[in-house]
Amino acid sequence: MPKIVDHAAQRAALLNQSFFLFADKGYAALSMRNLAHELGVSTGTLYHYFASKEAMFDQMVAWLTERDILQATADFTPDASPEERLQLVFEWVRSNEVYLQKMLLLVFDFQRHRNEPQAHALIATATSRYRETFCEMVGCGNVGWSVLLGMLIQGLLESSSHNPEEHLAALASIAQWSP
Repeated sequence: MPKIVDHAAQRAALLNQSFFLFADKGYAALSMRNLAHELGVSTGTLYHYFASKEAMFDQMVAWLTERDILQATADFTPDASPEERLQLVFEWVRSNEVYLQKMLLLVFDFQRHRNEPQAHALIATATSRYRETFCEMVGCGNVGWSVLLGMLIQGLLESSSHNPEEHLAALASIAQWSP
């Protein structure tokens, strides 16, 4: 009897695991052969799901973006106060800070190595989805988004002086300010 494979689950598992490989090794350092080896599958299996490394990366970014947004908004209720919404988002960001920092580093690495219009469009689309969701939930616009990104970057560059509570206070004051 042939083995029954849940292709959607297998694709999701490959995309999830590939993020950590791309983040740890860098976009340019991996080939489909390396990815298959590290993921513990054959290159044929990998090519069954993804036409190329570029296609795999593109699908990974899209899949992670949607997954992250679903996770970040899972506890969101429309009747929550702005302060409660900000606290929910901030808690999600804090509990996923290392992952989000790896995502930022990977995006920077990717942009450096894959300098083509569709690659930049991929990142711009994903970033827009994150920003729009964040701004919709918190109501603080692009300035608040910049503070959030700044918090993640400061955590990478200055971990000893990194104080997320200052960023939360800044976001709270920005969320109450409307142009």
